[in-house]
Amino acid sequence: MPLSIKNKLPDHPCMNDQAHHRVARIHLPVALNCNIQCAYCERRIDVDRSMSDRPGSCETIMTPEQAVREARDFLGDWGRHAIVGIAGPGDPLANSQTFDTLALVSRELPDARLCLCTNGLNLTDSIERLKASRVAYVTVTINGVDPKITSRIHSWVMDQGEKKGGVDGAAILLEKQISGIEKAVAAGIFIKVNTVAIPDINISHIPVIAKTVARLGAGVMNIMPLIPGGTFSHFKAPAPVIMSQLYKDCSQHVSVFKSCKQCRADARGIPGKERCTWKKTA
Repeated sequence: MPLSIKNKLPDHPCMNDQAHHRVARIHLPVALNCNIQCAYCERRIDVDRSMSDRPGSCETIMTPEQAVREARDFLGDWGRHAIVGIAGPGDPLANSQTFDTLALVSRELPDARLCLCTNGLNLTDSIERLKASRVAYVTVTINGVDPKITSRIHSWVMDQGEKKGGVDGAAILLEKQISGIEKAVAAGIFIKVNTVAIPDINISHIPVIAKTVARLGAGVMNIMPLIPGGTFSHFKAPAPVIMSQLYKDCSQHVSVFKSCKQCRADARGIPGKERCTWKKTA
């Protein structure tokens, strides 16, 4: 990718280090279900920030109607430049409520800047609906480009209503991720790739991921240290020196975002400074 394109980052707090402490974002927690099983995942509903401050956590699952009201209030507080996103607590593209929410927000708040996070399994089949809702930014979590590696991280994927595990399931996920990114980039959607750095599993493989996603057209990569949890509760997070080396190695191929706070599915405000104020009866 030409350097001029690689370094052209959106003014988005989760994609651009310069925007991270300046631009607010909201995650609307409307997507309960997930279509893959990640070993490190812990989805926790009805928990406040003192109990869990990690991805997959939220106080409540909102309806699309509740979500659009929250988005309207949020943009009233933070202005039109703020970001409205959907990041779980499951996978947004595995939930019809995501598309209902996006349609409502797009119609009622036409100036909203919209983004979405996904594992990529359903991305290829969702591009037209994302375009119709004016989603400008999509984050895809890719933890490996070798199914032998990712099969140790993702125990199964749901493909056409059937759970498929092992290397076969991981290969399906990778195929869908690659196809989805290519199609999204062709549609003009900016792609960020999230990668969870997991000691003894994918650390040495991550620069290969960076090289691959850069070739596919991803604009930025976010390498996140593992938060031990799920069946990976006994793992340790990678040391800061390892993360620093990964940033350096991967930046040879793609822009690297270094400010990620690994936010909850109901984060709201400036990253790292937000507070949750969801109202279950809103």
